[in-house]
Amino acid sequence: MRHLLAAWSVAWLGVGCAATIPPERLQAQVLETERWQREYQSERERTEALAAKLAALESALEELAQERAEAEQARAEAEQARATAAEELARLETERHTLEEHNAQLLARQRELAALHEELSDVWYESALERARRRTQPPLPGATSTEAAGPVP
Repeated sequence: MRHLLAAWSVAWLGVGCAATIPPERLQAQVLETERWQREYQSERERTEALAAKLAALESALEELAQERAEAEQARAEAEQARATAAEELARLETERHTLEEHNAQLLARQRELAALHEELSDVWYESALERARRRTQPPLPGATSTEAAGPVP
């Protein structure tokens, strides 16, 4: 019963308050409420538009971050390739120096062999010439056949 009394009191108060507000004032409050609703709606639309722009910007930022990460990875790979190429170049340079030294040694030996060949050719030629002279020379009169043949080794 107590609740019924409280509900009846609130209803009576509400009717009493509504009955005492003049219609002009009610019309002004309705107009003010409608104006606030329009402002609320326009602010809501503006907020939604800003939220859409914000989402687009966040998406663009994510794409930029992804591109930056890919560029950094490509830079790191290029740096690694550059380091590998530098190591390979250093190795090849060392190998080239070694080959140049070996080539210089071979050329020196070739010159030595050419000089030895020249000396051997001279010795062979002189030996052949000496043999030919001994064969074509008549034996000395009074010399024995062993002396004409030359010294015995």
